[in-house]
Order: sequence, then structure tokens, then C-alpha cells
Amino acid sequence: MQSTTFTVDAALLRELGDRLIGRSYIALAELVKNAYDADAIDCRIELDDDQIVVSDNGHGMSEQDFHRHWLRIGTTHKTAAPASPRLGRAMTGSKGLGRLSVQFLADEMTLESTSVEDASRHLYAFVDWTNIHHGSDLDTVAVLWETRSDSLLYPDDRQTGTRIVLSKLRSEWNATEIERLGQDVWMLQSPFRRSHRRSDAGTAQDFYVHLDAPGIGGARVAFDKFQDALFENWKARITGAIEDGRVTATSTVTVEFKEDYPKGVEAATSFRETVALPAAAPGRTRPTGSDSTAVDRARFEILVFKPERRQPAGIPVAEMRNYLRNFGNVSVYDAGFRLPYYGPDQDWLRIAVDQGRRLGTSALLPSHLRVDAPYLLDLPAPGRILGIVEIDTNHERAAAAQTEARRTANEQAEAAPGQCLQIQPGRDRLADNAAFEQLRDLVRFSLDFYANRFKLLSLQTSERRRAKEPPSRTFNRAIAAIDRNEAEIPRPVFNEIRREVVTATKAAEREERHLDQRAVLLAPLATAGMTALALNHELARELLLLEQVSDRLRAIAASGKVPQVAPLAHELATGAERFAALRQLFDPLLVAEDRAATDRLRVRAVLRQLVRGFAPLMARVDFGTRDVPDELRFPLGSFAEWSAMIQNLVTNAWNAMLDSPRAELLFEGGSGKRGLEWLRVSDTGVGLGVPLGESETLFEPFERHLRISSENRSIAMGGQGLGLAIVRMIAHRRGAQVAFANPRPGFATTVEVSWRGAPQ
Repeated sequence: MQSTTFTVDAALLRELGDRLIGRSYIALAELVKNAYDADAIDCRIELDDDQIVVSDNGHGMSEQDFHRHWLRIGTTHKTAAPASPRLGRAMTGSKGLGRLSVQFLADEMTLESTSVEDASRHLYAFVDWTNIHHGSDLDTVAVLWETRSDSLLYPDDRQTGTRIVLSKLRSEWNATEIERLGQDVWMLQSPFRRSHRRSDAGTAQDFYVHLDAPGIGGARVAFDKFQDALFENWKARITGAIEDGRVTATSTVTVEFKEDYPKGVEAATSFRETVALPAAAPGRTRPTGSDSTAVDRARFEILVFKPERRQPAGIPVAEMRNYLRNFGNVSVYDAGFRLPYYGPDQDWLRIAVDQGRRLGTSALLPSHLRVDAPYLLDLPAPGRILGIVEIDTNHERAAAAQTEARRTANEQAEAAPGQCLQIQPGRDRLADNAAFEQLRDLVRFSLDFYANRFKLLSLQTSERRRAKEPPSRTFNRAIAAIDRNEAEIPRPVFNEIRREVVTATKAAEREERHLDQRAVLLAPLATAGMTALALNHELARELLLLEQVSDRLRAIAASGKVPQVAPLAHELATGAERFAALRQLFDPLLVAEDRAATDRLRVRAVLRQLVRGFAPLMARVDFGTRDVPDELRFPLGSFAEWSAMIQNLVTNAWNAMLDSPRAELLFEGGSGKRGLEWLRVSDTGVGLGVPLGESETLFEPFERHLRISSENRSIAMGGQGLGLAIVRMIAHRRGAQVAFANPRPGFATTVEVSWRGAPQ
């Protein structure tokens, strides 16, 4: 038996690229990810009309790497070593897709790379992908390469790295493709790339992509869109500064909260606090002389995020959380260079420590910022913040020297020259001295201040919400609090308190049901009121027209030309007078003084004005007001209120008397024992329709027991079952009581309104 081997058609390279890559921005993103995997700090993309140059300052490729990995499609070395060799980054590039990406993007590729193993030589390679033809084997594809002795410079003038030049591009680029590229690589980039440089050594978090595409308008804006959206997505921003701290011994801290953060805050809010330096916890042990300010100048900004639910610009929540996990916490920059020690892996502000201890209050905040709640529980975790602290150790040394020059034996309050911010010999962190403690305390003060104000806003919002909630809900929370503390309360006391609160809860629930029923009245009442005001305006116009017509008819009758119109003119004038009297029923709604409760109104005066208004509508009714004393007064209330109450009582009585042979409406008033005053309204109608003991139900909205004959139904008023409910609602508002009473002889129904009298 003979054996043979598989061969691979060279055209499979292009087929794989088209199928596995599929998009130009995905292919270019793979080259950026390869730079990230190579421990690069900078990756530069230059995009011209027919050329793309991607360069980085990573560890480069040796000749051995080139043959073992780059020339092999589908390598597994990134799976075998999932972290980058120098900075320990999690590898991102797909297995061998970098080679597929370059042939997907362009027909020609030039590669130059200088390895950290030998920076005096660099690798040069060239591939013309148009030489790939169907029918030829993959191992026949020519890759021209050599090593050259001249040295090259890569981004940021580094001597190691890789540069790939792609020529004869296969697709056109525009702002949309650039935006998609930025969306694919934004999570790899440091959040503070715009305004800061980085240390020479670099860290896993230091990766910066620079894009130069002069032929595409708005390319940089499109590329940065997702990362810019992240920076605009903060919920709170903390800023602080020290200026001439050794002289002023003060700093300022400001916290800004966006609208609806905390939840329910109606508008953006900010707080500002002046901090006396050093902002140290009382009793902390420090070196001698460290009680004076040892930091002269510093600035910091911290953004607080809430990576939950839907995020602006379509940023996936999972990606945002991962980004904050990789880059979060507060970093320190010395004259623009980031100090690697201060990052996501270091709890230099002791945030996580205090969260683990479940501390409730801060030892750094002054007493006037006290909040009656454990506000430090709202301290943001390092994975929710992005912050920078800007210092300049050269400036701090100079400021310390000036302080030393001013020192005298009597100036013990000033900081010693050695107490300033200094870099340790390893150049990755600050010396752990009094100056560093003061800087750390100030930054931590600002975070504690944020948590303090966050809790304050939360409590204020909660109080406003509780002020609007039904009393029964408040009582139910009280019951829950009592139950939670049952073990701490003596049993008899617990039982009594709980029983009383439960009783109060039930009473509140009953009252809320009544309020809900009354609220049902508001819509029809508002509609009726607006209609009445509009009708009154139209009535005024019609009344003026009637008066004008009546005057003209009188003039014609007086001229003797048509004497027969004189009776017509008189009837028309009489109708106009009735019309004017009817309009008086709307007057209380139109005059501002009548709607304001400024005095205790005389009952008889109110009744007489209303009777004049009703008389034209109820010609067959005999109104009696003589039994109401002149000195009797309603409780404090507006004319509109008492007018509305009496109007509803009169219309109810009118409806009850429609089928009665006698129509008499009697008003009686007086006072009784213990200062109780009353007004009774009696009618000769058909009666309640229910026993007096069950008459309370008639005051409920939409309760209707009156039956009116079909021939009189057209002249009934109201009839929706709201009249008595309105009467009781107005009476209760003014401290009065309304109930049906035993009618006096000769009458069928009596309603009594009673109230506690008061001096006039």
C-alpha cells in the first residue's frame, strides 16, 4: 500500500480571508490587536488614497518568529501562551488571521520588524498576493524576505516594533468604516490617551492608537466615537485642586451629579467644599512636622459610572464593565507620565478595604457634612470609576526648597524640605511619606464627599417621594420596622405598639378609599366648571342682545307706530331680568375675591343671593330664609365654596319635589350647646327612599335612589349622583359635618350642616 499527502490550493488563502474576515474594518482591527498582543504602547494607522501603514512599538518579530508563526496559517501559539510576554496582556488576536487580514485589505504587503532580541537588525518581507492562482499549491506562494543590518525607528522613537505597509487597496474607506474600526478596538485603548504621556516602561493598561486619515473628513472623530461616548456617560464627576497649598493650606473639591442620579433627582446638582489641609483622619500617627501642608500643587478628576441597563451610543453593558475592570480606579500622572503602580490592580485609596469593613461614615469629613445614614456604603467601587491625579514632583521639590529657605526657629508650622512628593528609585510609584499621605487623604476625601452627597440626595428624594405617598404605606413601613426589631422590644410593649399602628393603618386605608372616590369627582367637576364658565360668557352676550332688543321694542311702542309690541317688550325685559338673576349663580367662580377664603360669611346673605339666582328656574318653589339669624356665619371659607354647597342641596331638593304636589324649601339656622352652629335645609319632596339610619350611603359618589317620573325628567337638574358627595367634600374641607336629620312636621327631608362656632 502506498501513501501520499494532501496539498492545498494557494487560492485558499483568499477564500479564507473573504469568508473569515469579510469586512475591511475587521481586517484592520486584527492588525491593531496584533500590536496590542506584541506589548506595544503605541499603534499608528496612516491611511492614504491607496495605502495603509500600520506600525507599532512592540517587541517585534525575530527571524525565528517570522518562520514559525507568521508564515504559518492558523497558528496556536497564542492559545498556548494566553498572556503577552512582557506586560502580561490577555491575547486578543485570532489564530493566524493577521496574515489573512493583510491579503484581504490589499494586493501587496511590505513588512518590517525589529525584535527586542536584536535591535541592531530588522526583518524585511514582501508579498504580492496577486501571484496566488488557482491550481498552484499553497507552498509555492513566494514570500520575499531578508534581514537587514540598518536600524529603524518605530512610533514614539522606539527601536523595536513592526511596520506593515499595504499597497493597492482592495476597498475604499470612509467615515463609517473608520467608526466601525474604532468600535472594534476601543476597549484596548487607555482612557486617558488624549492629554497624558506614559512611562517609558509602559503597563498593560498603556495602549494608544493614533489614526491619520487626511483624505477622510471627520475620521478621528468617527474613530473616537465609542470612547468619547464612554466619557460622556458618567453619572457623577468629582474634581479637586490644590494651588499654592504650602501657603494657602486649602483645597477645593466639587461633586457634580447628573439629572436622575441618584434615581429620582429632578435636575443636575453640584456641591462644592473647601478643604482645610492636610485633610487627615484625626489621631493618625505621622512623622514630626507633617501636620503642615506638604503638597503644593495637584489636580484630580474622577468620573463615576453606573454600568447598568442600556448605555448611550449603544455601548454594550458587558463591554463597559469589562473596560472599567481593566482601566478603572484612580491613576497618578507625574508631569504627564503615568506612574504604573496606581491603577486597577492597586487599592491605594483603600476603597475596597473600607467597603469590606462595611464602614458607614468617614473620618475625613468635617462635622457639618454629617448625614444620618451610613453614607460610605455608597462609596463607588474601583470598577465604577475612572480618575486621574496630576502632580509634578519637580515642582514639589522646588516648592519644598522655597519653604526651607523661609523657615526660622519660630516657623514650626511649615513643612520640612524632605516632606514633598518624590518618586521612588524604581520610578513606578511615589515615596510613602507624609506628602503622599496628604495627597491620598485629599483624593479619598473627595470620594467620601461624593458618597456623603449621594446619600444626602437619596434621602431628600426619598423624603419627597414619601411626602406624596399614601399614609397607609408609611404605616406599613412602620409595621415592618417594628417587626424587624421585635427581639429588642419587650413583648407587652411590642404587642401594644403594633396593635395601635395596625389600627392606624386600617383607618388610613379607609380614608384613602374615600379620597379615591372623591378624586373620581374631579374630572366631571372640572369639565362642568369649564363648561359653566364658557356658558356664562355666552350668556352675557345673549343678555346684552335681549336688553338691546327690549329697548328697541319699547322705543317702537312709545312712538305709537306699533303699540301692540309694548306687552312683548315688557315680557322680553322680564325675561332678561330672570336671565341676569340666573347668571348670578356663576358669579362666585368668576370673581377672584369670591374664590378666596378671607372671612366667615353671613349664612343669610349667601342664601338670599343664591335664591335670587334660582328663583327664575324654580318658579313653583316657595323659598323660606326668614328662620336664619342675621348673625349666623359659616366657618371660614370662600363664597365659591358655600355657594357650591348650597346650590347642590337646592338642586337635590328641586329634583325631589318634581313629583310632589307642594314645592317648599325651608332654610333654618341657629346655635346649640357647646358652641355648635347649624343650617338645616328641608324640602317637601318624596323623601330619602331609604331609612334614615342608612342615609350615609347617599353621600357616596354615584349613589342614586331618587326616581323621577318621565314627564318631569326633562326639567331635572344634575342627576349623576355627585351632588351630596360634593356637599360633604366641601363641608369636611371647612371643618363642618353634613348628615340627614329627622324632618320637621310638614316636610319630607332635612339635611343638616353643622360646625363649631367661633368668635366673629
